Amino acid sequence: MSVLTQILAQGAVDVQSLRDIKPPLEVTQNLLLYFLGGAVVLGFIAVSAFLYIRRRPQTLPISPTEENDVQLPHEMAYEQLTAIEASDWLKRGDMETYHTQIAYVLREYINARYQIPALELTTTALFQAMMIAQIDTLCVERIQQLLANCDKVKFATYQPELSEASARISDARWIVDETKTSVP
Repeated sequence: MSVLTQILAQGAVDVQSLRDIKPPLEVTQNLLLYFLGGAVVLGFIAVSAFLYIRRRPQTLPISPTEENDVQLPHEMAYEQLTAIEASDWLKRGDMETYHTQIAYVLREYINARYQIPALELTTTALFQAMMIAQIDTLCVERIQQLLANCDKVKFATYQPELSEASARISDARWIVDETKTSVP
C-alpha cells in the first residue's frame, strides 16, 4: 500500500485523540549552588596563586657590598671572548659554533652597553637601531662587517680560513675597546 492510500484510509481525525501542548516546566532557580561553585573556583585560584608566589625564587635587592661585584658590560664581553678563544671549536673546525658564540657575545654586549635589544633584532634592524642611538659610524661599520661575516658562516655554510676565523675575536675585542668608554 502506498503512503497516500494509508493517509486516506485513516479518515477524519478524531478531536478527542488530539491534545493541547503542555506548558514548559517551571524550574526553581537555586542560586546557592551557583554561589558555592563560584566560591570553590575562586578559592582554587587563590590557593594556586599563593602557592605559585611562595615557590617562586625571591629576588633580593643588591646590597652595597654586592654593587661592587657587578661586572661592567665590557668586562663580561672580555671574559666571554677569552672563553671562546680558549675553547676547542676552532681547533676542531666547528666554525659555525665558534662564529655563533662570537656574534652572541657581541649582541649581548650591545644590549648591555646601549640598551638596544640586540638579541631579539635581525642584523639589519640592529644596525638601524644603532644608527638611531647615534653610535660612532666607524664602530657600526665594524660591527656590521663582523656580524655579516658571522652570518655567512652560520647561515650560508661559508668556511673561512683558520687565520680569518681567529681574526674575528680580534675584531670583537676592538669593538669592545672602542665602545667601552664612549658615551651611550
